[in-house]
Amino acid sequence: MIWFLLLVFIFALVMGYFQVPIWIMYGVLAVMIIFFLIRNPLVFGKDPEKMMAYLKKSKAPQLQFLYHFLQGDLSAAELALGSIRSKKSKQHSELMLLRERKEYGKAKDLLAKMSGHKSKWYTLADIAIQEEDAESIKQYKEKINDAFFLNMLEVDQAVYDGKKHAAVALLEKMIPKLRGYKLLTAVQIRKQILEGKV
Repeated sequence: MIWFLLLVFIFALVMGYFQVPIWIMYGVLAVMIIFFLIRNPLVFGKDPEKMMAYLKKSKAPQLQFLYHFLQGDLSAAELALGSIRSKKSKQHSELMLLRERKEYGKAKDLLAKMSGHKSKWYTLADIAIQEEDAESIKQYKEKINDAFFLNMLEVDQAVYDGKKHAAVALLEKMIPKLRGYKLLTAVQIRKQILEGKV
């Protein structure tokens, strides 16, 4: 990503030096951004295997963390967590580990430090499901307007209630409509449910 941005910057300097018309600069920049988005399967990808291969090959600590986390290798994910430099990415990654390990008290403490965002409300609602706090579930659910997170809460509730077949059915209904990271998440959760890991 940094190399891509550096390349765009250098290209813009060269084009500015040669006084290329602005509409050409915008056109070239648009082509470069589209090329980047197409090459990154985590944005619009439809093939979970290609996305996992992309994560596996990536040298970015955040993507290495995601790869190990989605593979269920929490100790390797924790090692990758230590290399993440971005404070926000590190918090989100740490939060994922705490939820996976069912350390809800620590997760709530970390969430209190984070700004309000749809993933924050989803996580708090999921923790409320695990703690059987119906009032909190309702309160946090009202703050979520993203259909993916609302559907994932239904899946989480079904898993918690022991209705794993219903959870898998919900995921299979969602999967054809998803792309990128959301698709990868849904596919991995379905796999964990079918393997009895959740």
